[in-house]
Amino acid sequence: AAIVTITVLDTQDNPPVFSQGTYSFVVFENVALGYHVGTVFASTMDLNTNISYLITTGDQRGVFAINRVTGQITTASIIDREEQAFYQLKVVASGGAITGDAMVNITVKDLNDNSPHFIHAVESVNVVENWKAGHTIFQAKALDPDEGVNGVVLYSLKQNPKGLFSISEQTGAISLTGPLDINAGSYQVEILASDMGVPQLSSNFILTVSVHDVNDNPPVFDQLSYEITILESEPVNSRFFKVQASDKDSGVNGEIAYSIIEGNTGDAFGIFPDGQLYIKSELDRELQERYVLLVVASDRAVEPLNATVNVTVILEDVNDNRPLFNSTNYVFYFEEEQRGGSYVGKINAVDKDFGPNGEVRYSFEHMQPDFELNTVTGEIRSTHQFDREALMRQRGAAVFSLTVIATDQGLPKPLKDQATVQIYMKDINDNAPKFLKDLYQATISELAANLTQVLRVSASDVDEGVNGLIHYSVIKGNEEKQFAIDSSTGQVTLVGKLDHEATASYSLVIQAVDAGAVSLSSTCMLSIDVLDENDNSPSFPKSTLLVDVLENMRVGELVSSVTATDSDSGDNADLHYSITGTNNHGTFSISPNTGSIFLAKKLDFETQSLYKLNITAKDQGRPPRSSTMSVVIHVRDFNDNPPNFPPGDIFKSIVENVPVGSPVISVTAHDPDADINGQLTYAIIQQMPRGNHFRIDEVRGTIFTNAEIDREFANLFELTVKATDQAVPVESRRFALKNVTILVTDQNDNVPVFISQNALAADPSVVIGSILTTIIAADPDEGANGEVEYEIVNGDTETFIVDRYSGDLRVASALVPSQLIYNLIVSATDLGPERRKSTTEMTIILQGLDGPVFTQPKYITILKEGEPIGTNVISIEAASPRGSEAQVEYYIVSVREDDEEGIFFLNPVTGVFNLTQPLDRESQSFYSLVVQVHDMAPLPASRYTSTAQVSIILLDVNDSPPSFISPKLTYIPENTPIDTIVFKAQATDPDSGPNSYIEYSLLRPLGNKFSIGTIDGEVRLTGELDREAMSNYTLTVVATDKGQPSLSSSTDVVVIVLDINDNNPLFAQKLYKVEVGENTLTGTDLIQVFATDGDEGTNGQVRYAIVSGDANNEFRIDSVTGVITVAKPLDREKKPSYTLTVQSADRGSSPRTDTTTVSIILKDVNDYIPTFELSPYSVNVPENLETLPKAILQVSTFSK
Repeated sequence: AAIVTITVLDTQDNPPVFSQGTYSFVVFENVALGYHVGTVFASTMDLNTNISYLITTGDQRGVFAINRVTGQITTASIIDREEQAFYQLKVVASGGAITGDAMVNITVKDLNDNSPHFIHAVESVNVVENWKAGHTIFQAKALDPDEGVNGVVLYSLKQNPKGLFSISEQTGAISLTGPLDINAGSYQVEILASDMGVPQLSSNFILTVSVHDVNDNPPVFDQLSYEITILESEPVNSRFFKVQASDKDSGVNGEIAYSIIEGNTGDAFGIFPDGQLYIKSELDRELQERYVLLVVASDRAVEPLNATVNVTVILEDVNDNRPLFNSTNYVFYFEEEQRGGSYVGKINAVDKDFGPNGEVRYSFEHMQPDFELNTVTGEIRSTHQFDREALMRQRGAAVFSLTVIATDQGLPKPLKDQATVQIYMKDINDNAPKFLKDLYQATISELAANLTQVLRVSASDVDEGVNGLIHYSVIKGNEEKQFAIDSSTGQVTLVGKLDHEATASYSLVIQAVDAGAVSLSSTCMLSIDVLDENDNSPSFPKSTLLVDVLENMRVGELVSSVTATDSDSGDNADLHYSITGTNNHGTFSISPNTGSIFLAKKLDFETQSLYKLNITAKDQGRPPRSSTMSVVIHVRDFNDNPPNFPPGDIFKSIVENVPVGSPVISVTAHDPDADINGQLTYAIIQQMPRGNHFRIDEVRGTIFTNAEIDREFANLFELTVKATDQAVPVESRRFALKNVTILVTDQNDNVPVFISQNALAADPSVVIGSILTTIIAADPDEGANGEVEYEIVNGDTETFIVDRYSGDLRVASALVPSQLIYNLIVSATDLGPERRKSTTEMTIILQGLDGPVFTQPKYITILKEGEPIGTNVISIEAASPRGSEAQVEYYIVSVREDDEEGIFFLNPVTGVFNLTQPLDRESQSFYSLVVQVHDMAPLPASRYTSTAQVSIILLDVNDSPPSFISPKLTYIPENTPIDTIVFKAQATDPDSGPNSYIEYSLLRPLGNKFSIGTIDGEVRLTGELDREAMSNYTLTVVATDKGQPSLSSSTDVVVIVLDINDNNPLFAQKLYKVEVGENTLTGTDLIQVFATDGDEGTNGQVRYAIVSGDANNEFRIDSVTGVITVAKPLDREKKPSYTLTVQSADRGSSPRTDTTTVSIILKDVNDYIPTFELSPYSVNVPENLETLPKAILQVSTFSK
């Protein structure tokens, strides 16, 4: 073993941590240098680390120092709180490379080291001799920068001549205590300011108070106002006017000084102390022509008084501004072809002077024959009509350069300005393009390649710019788009494929259009001859022909015909037809000359329903040309196949008591026919036993339970299912039948029911072990569910025993004759998994040896149900061995099927049974009674008894009418085909035999629209439905049984007819007419169109739209209401009437529509001013006309 010592060397990885994040210290100002303020301390977990301290921020003036080793903070210079009262230092502790920091807050406390300080050592104030006591004459103010009580200043008077003054200790306000003497001249007041610190510090200052006379007269001007006019050219410092005011006071109170206090804009004027006004800065009337100066005259009193006067100075104009054009170079554009006197442009010069000095006149520098200049307005107008193109030819340019002069009317010498005017003739589109030729001719082969150049046409236009920019287009003759023209060069190029046989020549009308705003154009004709080549293949009119044929078509019948054409002639157009590519299998043949297609073999839709034939047409040219088309032959199914079920019988096992509506099995048949011929519906046409225990989904063939399934009612059901195709007409429909056997397996759902007598008479001397009776309990369940075990559960169990399996009741011990009656409780339990049990009471009556004897051991009678109360049922009789005179009494001792309600009454004397209430076979069909008779031997002789069984069977009476179980509401679309099953009526009858057999009928057939199957209750459609004529039908279905007499019941079934979209939305009118003024405002309603649709829901909802006649959208229609409104301003002069086609459409899935015409005629309003056809008119009239009056001119106007 060895010991290993590992030494972990420390590294400086832990920063120093201060003992506090923030330190707070307090120090008084003015402490000595080196004063100890406080100490900070930091530590680190690292070993052998020396921590040093440093103040990094917060001490810009170096007031504090810190010991780098101990962290002690001391003062480094004098601290003055009035300079800075709070310091926040950041102290850093460094232990090598890593550091920590803390904040140190130092608050400086105040010392009273500042005296109150007055701003001035000496001040003076003027006072009027009549000021009253309390008048404040001066506000003393001293400042002390210390804080708290050290800085609170109190005022007092150190020197107060004659006690005439007082001072507020807090505010320093000095006021009078009495009137001052003017003869004293002045007073010296010394004011002392002291703080409240310890020690108390103070300072003082001297206030000189001068006493003056009362000023009681204001100055007065010698005029109420002054108005002076001077030239704007007067030089600066010129004196131009003197204002004069006087003051009745003497001394300074009567000395007046003048000043301008308002209206001296731009400091234009000044005023001397004697009231002399002078020009202070240069004047310019054009900037301001009038000054309203407010001059004030003030005396020099302590409380001065003053007066004011308005001095209006008006500047008189001097012609010192020349006219100035607003542009040195005017450029005007003037459209050619305007008549003489047309406006070209306007020049404008402005002279800031006034009157004639500022009136401007205009002139050309040189005479101008082409233009005239209005000397006053500066408007330039043409003197004649110009043609830009003629100018270009004559001068080489269409521009005029003019010099214009503007002169004012000033004296002694007018001033001028000049400018240049450039007038450019602006081109109008007055020259149409012109082709070099009116007719161009060219030839081209019909096999010429695409983009072959045919010919180039050329036109020229002498206009300039866009007015002379020519674009070429073919406007006629190129409907087949065979040719294209380069819009810029006029090059005509072949862009299609030519065919001499189709078109042997083309005549193209080519238009050259300039790009002017109102374009001008000219046309030429290009004639192109197409040279013929043998280039045409036979052509079929369509690439594919669709043909429908019935599969029962006879062999040799014509199927269809195809025809091709060839634009060539002769052999090149001689066509032969053949079937080339096909899945034909020889089924079809074709005539080579005519193209007729015939059936060659019998068709079978189920084997092959579609044939695709390629028919080739070949001409006889060398080499031959051919083309092929496709003929698609659809074989339409003929209903030649019945439905077919899979072979074999169908068996299905189900458990009894399954819920109603449970699926049992699906039976499906196959029909190779197509569409409705192969579309199958299923129905159960027979069920054994009867009772409609099952139903079938007519589309899927799934059989469902339709009633409660009880194996005890039937353990096997046999159904006959019918599969029918939906071929039309109904007579052509084919069907197949299939037997379906449904086996019902048992559930233990029945308790054993005792059917044996529950009372018997026994001989008292019977031998032990003898069988007295056999107890029988019936359980209709199957197997162990129906096997019964017996047991005596209570009573005389020592006297009797019962065989567990057979039910034999035996005597186990001797009977005691004196005990007339023994009572037992016997149970019967089945052996099902959930064992079910019932009990009965068994009564054993001992017979006397000499007891009465019944005439029959068992009585049976048959009784009709529903007999009235008191009806005799049966009479029983017993005789006593004591003789016929011996009396006997009869009693009912037991009734099987329960007689809790006392249905039967047995007369104890006569032995006659009577009914106490009517019987109902549908509730109970059989009664079994045990009766007892005993003699009436007088006591003390023994009485003897004996028993007998009475069975009563009820016969059915037709007393229950059929009861409907089918729904009372059904739906059917209005386009349902005739013979469709609408619904199935179902009724039940609790009677038996013929009394329960039901036949169905309709009480009112409702216009032969419906019929009903007498036996199956299927209601079928026998007439066409129209929901719009009648939307629902109420059918009264009657169910009648076969009893004698028969009973019936009825139910009303409502058949709702569902809408299909079979009605168009029809307009109320086929033509609507409306006249409106052309100035009708937009948004105005014009007319409402209305369409009705007999359908319901979305099929009957109508929407409206304008489909034609409104290309510019001048009108709008509300899609819901059909109201037509004006959408844009109308103008009868542009379009006087409109014919709108309005469409109504319903909102069905396949909408149906109707249209109507709305004619809108615009009525004229007088919105155009008559215009002369020519203006001005010019006419020459010879002098000395012989006959007067004489017509010299016909003028006419037009109005749109």
